[in-house]
Amino acid sequence: MKINMTLGHDVKLIDDHISSFLHHTDDYGTKVIGFEVEWPVNHNDKHCGMFKCAILQFCYGNSCLIIRLGDLSIYKAPDSLHNFLRMPKFTFVGFGIKDNLAYLEKYHGIGCRNAVELGPLAASLLKVPRLSYCGVDELAFVVCKLDLRKYRPLSLDFNWGVCLYEERLVKLATVNVYSYYKIGNALLGSNILTAPVTQIGLL
Repeated sequence: MKINMTLGHDVKLIDDHISSFLHHTDDYGTKVIGFEVEWPVNHNDKHCGMFKCAILQFCYGNSCLIIRLGDLSIYKAPDSLHNFLRMPKFTFVGFGIKDNLAYLEKYHGIGCRNAVELGPLAASLLKVPRLSYCGVDELAFVVCKLDLRKYRPLSLDFNWGVCLYEERLVKLATVNVYSYYKIGNALLGSNILTAPVTQIGLL
């Protein structure tokens, strides 16, 4: 099994992928979504100043979605995205999630009902205070016994504003948000089956 990544080029693709997330829900508790936001600056694009564009990344199980808001094709967040982030049975987990959501609310009118910062969550549940300050790689190893560093590109010198669809950047985004999902899913005790880490790849 591989991690399936969808690049949300238009509203229909976004709607369809979010629908696929919803099809896997049931009545047995909250579902965990890995969530990340990047804020690109493309000085050649007057539409995409700081915080005016947002690259949203979601992961649920072995399925990931990247959405770039603020460009000419998806200038406004679709209704399906607004509704998804407000659903009570989904908990969105990540790093720096409080600030990201504050900026999304301010600049894009996007709110989120349930969001959790992974470091403090791990520190509280595992009773190890230092985990509040850990990065994603250390937390993934402590919580899930996973070492995902080898799946990241060797160079992380990217401009999110101009090369979103470069393969290495898509892979980085996928590994990051998948890591968030795995950590959050382990901490919150879901029984969702996910792809083995050794089989992470791009389709």
